[in-house]
Amino acid sequence: MVSSGATSFEERVSRVLLDAEFVTDEQLAKAREQSREGGLGLLDTLVSLGIVARETLMTVLSFQLRIPVVDLKSVQVDPEAVALVPEDLAREHNILPVSFETDGSLRIATMVPNDFQLSSRLSSVTGRQTKFALALSGGLNELIDRTYAAGLPSPPPQAAPTGGDSAAGVAISPAEERPQAAIGAMGQDMSQLPAVQAVELVTLQAVKRKASDIHIVPTADSANVLFRLDGVLQEQVMLPLRLHESMVSRIKVLAEMDISETRRPQDGSFTLGFGEKNVDFRVSTIGITWGEMMVIHILDRSGGILSLEDIGLDARPLLTWRQLLSLPFGMVLVSGPTGSGKTTTLYGSVAELIKDRGNIMTVEDPVEYRMEDLHQIEVNRAAGIDFPSGLRSIMRLDPDVILVGEIRDEETAKTAIDAALTGHLVLASVHSNDAPSSFIRLLDLGIEPYMAATAVAGGLAQRLVRRLCPHCKVQTELGAAESLAYESEMQEPAEQLWEGVGCNFCGGTGFLGRTGVFEVLPVTGAIRKLISDKAGGQEIRTQGIAEGMVPMRRAGMIMAKEGITSVGEVLRKVFFID
Repeated sequence: MVSSGATSFEERVSRVLLDAEFVTDEQLAKAREQSREGGLGLLDTLVSLGIVARETLMTVLSFQLRIPVVDLKSVQVDPEAVALVPEDLAREHNILPVSFETDGSLRIATMVPNDFQLSSRLSSVTGRQTKFALALSGGLNELIDRTYAAGLPSPPPQAAPTGGDSAAGVAISPAEERPQAAIGAMGQDMSQLPAVQAVELVTLQAVKRKASDIHIVPTADSANVLFRLDGVLQEQVMLPLRLHESMVSRIKVLAEMDISETRRPQDGSFTLGFGEKNVDFRVSTIGITWGEMMVIHILDRSGGILSLEDIGLDARPLLTWRQLLSLPFGMVLVSGPTGSGKTTTLYGSVAELIKDRGNIMTVEDPVEYRMEDLHQIEVNRAAGIDFPSGLRSIMRLDPDVILVGEIRDEETAKTAIDAALTGHLVLASVHSNDAPSSFIRLLDLGIEPYMAATAVAGGLAQRLVRRLCPHCKVQTELGAAESLAYESEMQEPAEQLWEGVGCNFCGGTGFLGRTGVFEVLPVTGAIRKLISDKAGGQEIRTQGIAEGMVPMRRAGMIMAKEGITSVGEVLRKVFFID
């Protein structure tokens, strides 16, 4: 949201642009309307609409108004500068410390560079003179989130308050004297931390950066901590082996695992509180060559349920999928590899059924989203509750809709098929390569072809691809391999398409966030006959395309053409083994 101070300043700049005939009244009115609708500042809107070139705006600000500017996409943010300003203060006033000037003053990016009262307050807090610069490129809040989530170094000694022998007065070693491998992306030296604090720091940073998994992997002389961010493992910090062993033991205690066993595979879970939210962690360990490897899966339920539009379903497949969800009974399948977002799609689907479909029950391992209007059963094998027994129990509880977290064995598949054939709508996930092969997967699990053909109403397959960073994506020529793949799929020449060049907002990767790529295949009479005849997945796929299904690879290329993702990302994630 744009503050009133920022609005008055931007209006002042816009009048200068108008007087200098860089913009017309009509263009300015259009930009104001777009700014109100999109929540972007007026100056950034003028640039994004192509009305004013960024270089022109910077010239006007720098020379005519004598206001320094900072481009958020490319500015090198100094962690020591960021450490001087508390995170809550930065968020309250929408500011970001970026660097030190040669005279020792603190350069701060802001949307209101003429707020002298704030400048005075910041000088009191930091002990330094502050100089404001106007933030360009939009997304100041977003960069504040990313910068503070990355972890901060401890403040330099001169910025710390003095107080005798108190903890606040303890001297801190300069950053250049710390072992850089133990600092990494955590922003502070972890090598001297107790295991309890090290675990808290790693888990906090993983949650703040929205990682899906934490990997703690020993090597010959150290241990690597990696986060899976947007589906890609990224190294964060290297730790001494002694700290690795202590951290693994600490996490085992939290997860109620056997700390004396280091070779046998173990599983456990624990919950930590971060502010007002609780986050669940599922832990798995196994002994490898250099020690004990640990992977922690993060279940952050605070984000809520995404709608089917939000997960990336396009209008046409979305209409087909909703038609399948409106059926009174039958089975609809969601397929894809591990980590492709199947559970998110299932919950987005169930959320649309809550109002008018009566008793909706689920059996899951584990329950990843808790919803008050669902009756959810979590698999607990120690208590004798697995998928088949949970399903059989649900059948005696008069359900209208049943969600099965995963069909992975013959007994679960047969029970789910029976439920679909006896008047219930069953939503389930399976591991298969695409929508047509999800039907074949049921046959592989021991379901008779005629039963699968009768019970299954349709299937959806999906992958997750990274979104191009909106702050740094540019149109460029494709490489030879990518051009050939695009032209083969789209049957049109590969002109300039979008790529991300990397910036501060995306950490230099060119990607920011993920979205789904989908294909939806309803079971028609012709496809039902193919399933009954034990046809292969390729035959079912060919028939589906003839009946209007948009295959997943083509859907991904359409997204690349629209600038949502890149051709290279589609080729990396939407692959098939023919």
